Amino acid sequence: MSRFFQQKLNDEKGCGITSKCIAIPGSTSNTWTTKAVLASLTLAVKTYQPDYVWMTLVGNDALDQMPECAKTGKSESECADQLLGTALPNIYQIVDTIHAAKADTRVTGFGYDTMFGGLGCSLVTHDVFPQCWSDSVPKGQGNRCFNTQMIRIQEGWDWIAGNRSFVDPVTIMGATQVAGGDKKASTDPDNRYIDMDKMGPAKYWPDYLGCFHPGIKGGDDSGAMVVMEEFYKVYWSQQLTCSATGSIAV
Repeated sequence: MSRFFQQKLNDEKGCGITSKCIAIPGSTSNTWTTKAVLASLTLAVKTYQPDYVWMTLVGNDALDQMPECAKTGKSESECADQLLGTALPNIYQIVDTIHAAKADTRVTGFGYDTMFGGLGCSLVTHDVFPQCWSDSVPKGQGNRCFNTQMIRIQEGWDWIAGNRSFVDPVTIMGATQVAGGDKKASTDPDNRYIDMDKMGPAKYWPDYLGCFHPGIKGGDDSGAMVVMEEFYKVYWSQQLTCSATGSIAV
């Protein structure tokens, strides 16, 4: 995603930025709050002196924690409460570490779009929140149940931004559904919403990338570029005058 991020801002939008990816594939928010990783994050911020740090977290937390939570008999809502109850304190630690290393760095929490439309990806959604396809949820409402809980990750970022002046929340929800022609989704900044009864279009969320990473095939019509275009529209177009000197994508 870092490559697509830089391509969108530099090649298409004419911004002279640089980016450095320090992501840890498959990591959870717990990973990023270990002493060693927080120390590495502090060193990276002090070394690269970023104007912005972009991070995407909690997706792997959900994949890791929610199947086991479901086995305890908790509802999908109770499990989502548990997820956010663990992840939000972790994210506070992470953003506070960045701020302590460089106080004028803006941190942006990049929320998820609706995903899981690829062939076979329903296996993932049924594993994460199996409660949504149980007798407790009306037949045909599984996707709506699942999306209701996933949207709460974005709401978590909004909560953090409301308590940290250096954090900017970003929502791109609806981007891939709108790009796929779904009339029940909208990216209108004054009226943004997703089609709650559907997942993201299959061509944008393929199974070969785990169903929750946007596809990289198709050039400007790839999932990655659709996501980056929306990211630019809702955030970078307002933040950058194309004179920023650097960025870290986390």
